[in-house]
Amino acid sequence: MRRLGAMLFVLVALFAVATALGACGDDDDGDSGGDSGGGGGSSEVADVPFTGSLELDVPEGYPEPKSGQLRLGFLNPLKANEFLNTLGRAMQLETEKLGGEFVELDAKGDVNTQVSQFNQLIAQKLDGIAVFALDPGSVAPAVNRAKAAGIPLVTIDLNFESTTDIDGFDSQVWQRRDEAAYLGAREMAAQVGNGADVATIDFAVKVPSIVYSIDRANFWAKKFGLNVVGNASNPTDDIAGGEKAMTELLGKFPDINGVIGYNDPSAIGAASAARAQGSRDLTFGGQNGGSDALEAIRAGRLSYTAKLDPPSMGKAFAWGLYDLNQGTDVPKTVKAGKPELVTQDNVDQVKSWDEQLEEEYGS
Repeated sequence: MRRLGAMLFVLVALFAVATALGACGDDDDGDSGGDSGGGGGSSEVADVPFTGSLELDVPEGYPEPKSGQLRLGFLNPLKANEFLNTLGRAMQLETEKLGGEFVELDAKGDVNTQVSQFNQLIAQKLDGIAVFALDPGSVAPAVNRAKAAGIPLVTIDLNFESTTDIDGFDSQVWQRRDEAAYLGAREMAAQVGNGADVATIDFAVKVPSIVYSIDRANFWAKKFGLNVVGNASNPTDDIAGGEKAMTELLGKFPDINGVIGYNDPSAIGAASAARAQGSRDLTFGGQNGGSDALEAIRAGRLSYTAKLDPPSMGKAFAWGLYDLNQGTDVPKTVKAGKPELVTQDNVDQVKSWDEQLEEEYGS
């Protein structure tokens, strides 16, 4: 699974964290399972440390740059998406805080539009471009043109198997999907108990980032003693699609105890379908941590989510591009802020993405 790309759906799926990016340097992840969020589980969970992940080998964020008047651009796959909009806002606020100018173009989910917009930013001779690619293969020629023009490039979740092989980009930011999958599997085990049968929901379009996320969910679920009996696909990447996937799962596995969704809408939709069929005692977990997830957890329609940190990702984009312009040594791969497990026990203490931005930038 080389050249793993990110698409807008990845972030809807995604798509948690408590801290903003600081100076370059690794954090202590060997104990990450113990302090990443509230509990909510009722069963004793196996002592499975978060080890063996490449995410442990890369620093959190870039070195803090000096201020300067740089012009930076962001290729946003779909600004209407809450996650992506938050990421773009954070990059803009951090760029302006550093004294620079920010340009954001919205592809609205269209690959051809994004390629055209990439060429547009190259023509504007920006000082750096952050690329959230809908299709890494389609933007590859533009990557080569940008490099020939001397324009630094950063991206996100391009390659999960290598920290250095990133196909012409100067650096990539990992969203910490492996750790998020770990947190979710641990909470699922806490709520349903050792040996319980669970199922997964992935996306019908085999987006590499989503495939990776579900693969890791399966890996960690088994580590925590869960029995993953099967999977169904969300055909539409939304709540309605989650309902369809859950109907399929209940038809095949009527006695499952829980469902791990690749994103929050899938898990919320699955819970709705289960209630409609009289199955009310199941556990449903998602990943992303946007406003829909926090609301659903408060309302009891979602058991937990692994909240990702788009504010730290946007900040990283700005810092990485500033560092590259200033000649600072930049790692080929860094990671975003720490994922945060959100349950009914701690949801009222968890800051939303908007609150994170307000706290750091007053906006």
